[in-house]
Amino acid sequence: MKRKLNSILNVVLLVVVCLAVFSGCTTKKVDPWEVESSLNWVGHIVKAMHGWIGSYGWTVVVFTVFLKLLMLPLDIWQRYSGKKMSAKMAIMQPYIAEIDKRYGPDSQKGAEEKQKLFKKHGYNMGSSCLPMIVTMAVFMTMFSGLRSYSTYSTVQTFNALSQTYYQTYAEKIVNITPSTDAEQKAHDLFVASYTANGGKLVDGKYVADFTKEEYSRISQSIKAVQDAMDSLKSSAVATDKTLGNDLDQLLAKHGVSAREAVQTKYSEAEEGWLWIQNVAQPDTWESIMPKYDSGSNSFTALIDMSNYGGDGKVLYNTIREAVLSTGDRGEKGNWNGLMILPILSIGLSFLSMFIAQAMERKKTDTSKQTSVDTQQQKSNKITMLMMPLMMAYFGFIYTGAFSIYMVCNYLISIISTVALKVPVEKMVERNLAKHPVDNGKASYMR
Repeated sequence: MKRKLNSILNVVLLVVVCLAVFSGCTTKKVDPWEVESSLNWVGHIVKAMHGWIGSYGWTVVVFTVFLKLLMLPLDIWQRYSGKKMSAKMAIMQPYIAEIDKRYGPDSQKGAEEKQKLFKKHGYNMGSSCLPMIVTMAVFMTMFSGLRSYSTYSTVQTFNALSQTYYQTYAEKIVNITPSTDAEQKAHDLFVASYTANGGKLVDGKYVADFTKEEYSRISQSIKAVQDAMDSLKSSAVATDKTLGNDLDQLLAKHGVSAREAVQTKYSEAEEGWLWIQNVAQPDTWESIMPKYDSGSNSFTALIDMSNYGGDGKVLYNTIREAVLSTGDRGEKGNWNGLMILPILSIGLSFLSMFIAQAMERKKTDTSKQTSVDTQQQKSNKITMLMMPLMMAYFGFIYTGAFSIYMVCNYLISIISTVALKVPVEKMVERNLAKHPVDNGKASYMR
């Protein structure tokens, strides 16, 4: 049972990561007017760095490098511990082979003798588990932090776009001197509804600092104009029908102006990076703005839309349609990415583990493999299969920011694996020279 400990620990760690990530995807919905309070400490750090650097994508790159440097001592310790155990295993290899030959590789007695041998040489199969757990904890924290900041960024962008939409719409109705009956009617209807709901006009002009209450107020006012228009169009009086049709055309015209203003605002507010149009969305065929209510990344899966006032779905889809028309690739030009980062993260995940294991195999005589070596190889194969699959899932489903983090993380890990190889091996050699192990057979093997 103990000989399978390392394999079991690897699987358990991966399962824990998956469960933690999935639980992080089912958090309660965020109040769009208090979205900053939903940021965790990583999200606040990313927000501060983003304000300084100016690009969300490059912020993730810089933050990943900073985090890897911060974790460097732990990384060195993990590599040192692993190589030290590998060196001790090389010393014990002949003795393990003799135990397997005498008792059989799967016997209870053989397992007991191996445990005595491990204790004698100070070998601990789980010695690197603590650094691995810390590494996994960092992974989960980064996932949660980048997801929370991506949610924050998405909401802030939508708030800015919806404010632009409503403000443009209201200004067209109120601030332009009416020259037709339709314009006058729309003006009167809007002002009456707006002021009845507590709105204030400044010198007869619409000027608003958008708040939660203002969203509700202006959405009700616009709806009042539209309802009155529908009522006029269905009236039996011919002149009212004409006025209703004129109002219909007028509001459609204002709607076009409001959507054009949204597109202009989005070109200023969008968070692109290299080929990715929106870093807060996956680097895949997903659209540059999430759907309203479809999937785990939909807007309503994260945000309580009831707090926007009025019909939040109509508002959101109107703005989303305007934003998607600004895209430049894929169906209707709205593909967010090209799937480069998710695929690259899978490849780098394989490459990182392959390089690390290949460097270890160079020091091992494969012709003298023991049952312990075989078990370790099985454990490594499980890790090499599960980790890239997990990365593939995260990369294709979640934000481009997290994909950037994964790619940078793997690139730095590969570089550090190569760069730290010789220094760590020398540290292990010095340690074993100071604390030599008895190469003679133990009493129970004589």
